[in-house]
Amino acid sequence: MTTLSKRQRILFISFSLLAALAVVAYYSLQEKMDDDSKVQSCATDTTALISPLFHKTVENVSLKMLNGQPAMLYDFGGKHLTAIVFCSYKCPCSNGYIARLRTMREIYSLRGVSFLAINANSDETLDGMKQYISKKNYPLPVCRDNDGIAADLLHATVTPEVFIFDSKWKLQYHGRIDDDKSGLFITDSSMRNALDTLLTGKELRMKEKLSLGCAIVR
Repeated sequence: MTTLSKRQRILFISFSLLAALAVVAYYSLQEKMDDDSKVQSCATDTTALISPLFHKTVENVSLKMLNGQPAMLYDFGGKHLTAIVFCSYKCPCSNGYIARLRTMREIYSLRGVSFLAINANSDETLDGMKQYISKKNYPLPVCRDNDGIAADLLHATVTPEVFIFDSKWKLQYHGRIDDDKSGLFITDSSMRNALDTLLTGKELRMKEKLSLGCAIVR
């Protein structure tokens, strides 16, 4: 039986340690990719519809807070703008935007923008949304739209889908958050650009950039 030299034993141990570290790193990365990238593609991408709400004042509508208490849409109005995002805890597209929404809320809430997420899918529940928020540290206040009344009123069709209203509840922007669900190749930060422009008092040249995501289940 061949006896390994001291140098060979050291090399063997070194390579074994490197191999073990590589395996650990691979599975750690895989776990992270599973957590994030699952979040990047939807089983069936659906395109949002063109909104008929421009130049109209949206009606107030009842919602349910996560503690079960009733609330009204107008309760969440911001000083200058209100950004409403339809969300889902089952939709990987919606899930993929958590970090970007967190950043936007941190920046724009200081500038008079209020944020609200609405969960309207009929195959999701209040308790399921609570668990999701706790697990993901979801960054926006969330209301449940049990009967889909708010989704119908706003003609919302996918998650995520954004509606930005002015202080008089007139729609100023509708559509996507940005043009890349993965967040790696964004060329148009649509929602941020809309907020920046509207906060200067200017009108948007393009008020609508249709979002792609999971269809809201009614």
